Parts: sequence; C-alpha cells; structure tokens
Amino acid sequence: MGLLSFLFGSCSKPQNTATAPQRNDAKAKADAEQLLGSLLPFAEKMLQQHHEFFPFGGHMTSDGRIVLNAASDATERPPSQTLIDLLEQSFKRTAQTQDLRVCAIVYDIRTIPPGRTEKQDAIAVSIDHVSGYSVVVAYPYKFDEQKKLQIEVPFATEGSHKIFGRADISSK
Repeated sequence: MGLLSFLFGSCSKPQNTATAPQRNDAKAKADAEQLLGSLLPFAEKMLQQHHEFFPFGGHMTSDGRIVLNAASDATERPPSQTLIDLLEQSFKRTAQTQDLRVCAIVYDIRTIPPGRTEKQDAIAVSIDHVSGYSVVVAYPYKFDEQKKLQIEVPFATEGSHKIFGRADISSK
C-alpha cells in the first residue's frame, strides 16, 4: 500500500471485545484509499482554478461502486458547516439501508501541521468505514509565487465515527 496506508495505519485500533467481530482494517484502508483517489483530484482542481471549494463528498456502495455527493441549502454561498452537516445526514440515512461501505467528506480547513507552529490551509478528508474505521486526513497546501498549488505531506488523526459510530462495530 502507499502513503495513505502508512498514515491510516496509525490512526485507529480495533476494539478488543469478546463479542466484536474482527475488524478488517486492511480492507477498510483499501476502500478508503480507493474513495480518496476519486475525491482528492477534484478538490485540487477547484483550489488551483478558484483558490477555494465548497465541501463535497463521496461514498462507496456495498457492491464497490463509487458515487460522488454534493449538498445544497439553496443559497448561493452556503456556510461550509451547513454543507458538511447535510452530507453527514445523507450518509447516515444511506448507512441505515446497509448500502454504504465507506464515505468521505472533503472540506477546506486551517490547521497546524505536525512540526509547525502556525496555522495553514489544508484539504481535510473525513472518512468513515462500516467496519468502524474512522480517520481525518489533512493535506496542507499553499500557492507558490506562480500561484501554482503545492500540496504538502499529509497527516492523519482519528476520525469522529459520526456515520457508523463506535457502538455499531459490535452489533454487526
């Protein structure tokens, strides 16, 4: 696996309970990488062309199909958090139908990357997998003197488990 596997591997650990099925983190990471590979280029394209993008998402169905998702509150420039909330609600509804393997929401943030002391812009990708695997990968970026987008080394943190939740692991 690539850099994302390395990053994802350090973010979450399987729950150790007698009743929980064994989580297949390798499969979860592979699904997450495949979905991320379909979403990240669009964020990069929007940043390069417009220096911004509205939050958007995507998901993988239970049969492995990748679907891109957008949200709208019917206003011209909706707040990012509104769109993120709408995407989360949509993913939670889809998860209840058991036709959702992994989902991701892509949005722009300001964060302090590891080893740095000041905030900088980053593409954030919040990923949740049906197995309970949850991670946020941040891709710090800047624009060089020629206004070309420069993506820096990504870093990851454990996700919020908002779509499938931690408790769902033991009930599957």
